[in-house]
Amino acid sequence: MNRFLAWLCAWLIRVPGYTLRLTIDDRAGVLNQPDRDPAIFAFWHNRIALIPLIYERFFRGRVALAFISRSRDGQFITDVVSHFGVKAVRGSTSRHGMAAALATIRAARDPKVDIGITPDGPRGPRYQIQPGLVRLAQLTRHPIVVMTYRLGWKIEFKSWDRFQVPLPFSTCHLVTSEPIFVPEKATEVELAAICIRITEALGGD
Repeated sequence: MNRFLAWLCAWLIRVPGYTLRLTIDDRAGVLNQPDRDPAIFAFWHNRIALIPLIYERFFRGRVALAFISRSRDGQFITDVVSHFGVKAVRGSTSRHGMAAALATIRAARDPKVDIGITPDGPRGPRYQIQPGLVRLAQLTRHPIVVMTYRLGWKIEFKSWDRFQVPLPFSTCHLVTSEPIFVPEKATEVELAAICIRITEALGGD
């Protein structure tokens, strides 16, 4: 039953997803570039719905590795995103974070592997960056690329993250930021400034 629900959910993403009136501002120059350098893609938790579809459509020839919590909901998300070719590393800042980080660092040695992370997940606060993102960038030496989108028509749930689901034929403006590099020996002041820059690039509602 769970596998069927995951398959159904994947199609419920695809059906409205392919009807979207999409405009793109690819400032990072990462879309449809299979031979580019790897990156860490950061997106708010409430934008998860379309990220697997975006990756399937614009990142062919590459491997997506996503941080997903070890909760029951996390297992369901893992099953859903697998239909889009996205692989999961299970863990979060609150549970099994060290093991997940080590597995990700090992996988990141492959130049075809990109990492996806929700810096305000898995429990929030909404739109507040947790330290795991910049630490991962330091350890892997990969740049952070912000990925976000704005929907014209959507359903917004009353969850902690105000999860967004696109309605069919909505407008969708997809943006990737210029790469943000985190120095290996950055000071606390520098890290704070980088987090502000990432938050501004991600935007809000």
